[in-house]
Amino acid sequence: MGWVSILAFVVCFGIVLSGFRKNADPFSPGRVFGLIWGLSIGLADLKFSGFQHEWRTSSWILLLVAVVAFLVGTFAAYVVFIRRPLMPLPRIREVLGEEVIHESRLFWITLASGIVYAIAYVLNYLAKGWLPIEAAARDMSRTEFNVTGLTFLIYLVPSVLYFVIIYFVKVKGARAKKLFLGVFGLMILISFLLFVSRFQIMMLAVVSFAFFFYATKHVRLRTALIALLGAAGFFFWISSIRWSSFVAEFLYWSSRMKFPRDYAFLTEPYMYFVMNLENFARAVQKLEQFSYGYYTFDFVTAIAGLKYWVYEYFNFERLPFLVSGYNTYTSFWLFYRDFGVIGLAAFPFLLGFGTALLYYRMRSTPSVKNVTAYGVMLFVITMSFFVFPLSFLWFEFNLLLIYVALRWTTIPRMVAA
Repeated sequence: MGWVSILAFVVCFGIVLSGFRKNADPFSPGRVFGLIWGLSIGLADLKFSGFQHEWRTSSWILLLVAVVAFLVGTFAAYVVFIRRPLMPLPRIREVLGEEVIHESRLFWITLASGIVYAIAYVLNYLAKGWLPIEAAARDMSRTEFNVTGLTFLIYLVPSVLYFVIIYFVKVKGARAKKLFLGVFGLMILISFLLFVSRFQIMMLAVVSFAFFFYATKHVRLRTALIALLGAAGFFFWISSIRWSSFVAEFLYWSSRMKFPRDYAFLTEPYMYFVMNLENFARAVQKLEQFSYGYYTFDFVTAIAGLKYWVYEYFNFERLPFLVSGYNTYTSFWLFYRDFGVIGLAAFPFLLGFGTALLYYRMRSTPSVKNVTAYGVMLFVITMSFFVFPLSFLWFEFNLLLIYVALRWTTIPRMVAA
């Protein structure tokens, strides 16, 4: 273990300890981002895979520019709010417990969005004749199941299930409707599991966790550990399905792992963490042309109908300079690919500043809308080692649906801190 890994893991340990201080919030943006990136850098420096290489100094500098820029952004937001009183967590939960939800509106918007999901799901299946869970048996990529427009609507699943959760927590009584929505939501979840897709479920998990932590008294250390173990078991199960057609050691050998074969089950999570950074470190050394916003603002060209036209006209390559079959580069790669060093400094700064502003707004004027907004950004920074969710059109569509639904259904109360 090199000094970089030791330093990174020490930073992670310090962040975890700081979360146990009295009145500390363990899920503030700086702590979450620092923990994610400390862990990612520490693991990447272990070099357990033959696909990993020694990084050039310039690659380290570019990566750290982005990491530091995000943290500077969070500090800038702290300065903006330094004179505004923040509510302690127990008081936030009290205030949110008093916030009223328009029960009928929330029920019908949940039902309507769920029906849209179900119709799109059935039509997509009829168009293809198979489901992604069958992809391995058919020797096909599960992305071949996608049908333009229909699959986009299927990805509404995080919003639909989040509405079900809010209904159960915020609505008093209404047992018959809760029973109906519980069965309805369970059917949606089971059907979506056949997609063998983890990303949308991860979005639901992070946003829901933020809601439970800040808006209820249900999350404690014991329940958080149980939830973490349950989530780990779920994603391991999904992985076992996706790799079921291969022998157990195939991924271990194909990834050229250097640790003993007895720990082969750690290969996929390790590679998913580190190869993003490896791809970034390699690609920033080879990139010669920039794309000036095409990837960072992918959802804009998708809405305008120009996405594929621009891609073909400028002869872009979606996955350049890959080290292996792992095809993500971290969020920072999009910023660098579009705008170079300027983008690598400016966009992480804005991301950190914006996330922290939402956090302090939630702490000063708590509401279900503000907690949800911060939960969404918590997901974005949690996934920053992997991809940049804000560039996806389906993600933006979920944000729009959640915003409209909460604005239409929540009845905030004016309270004093």
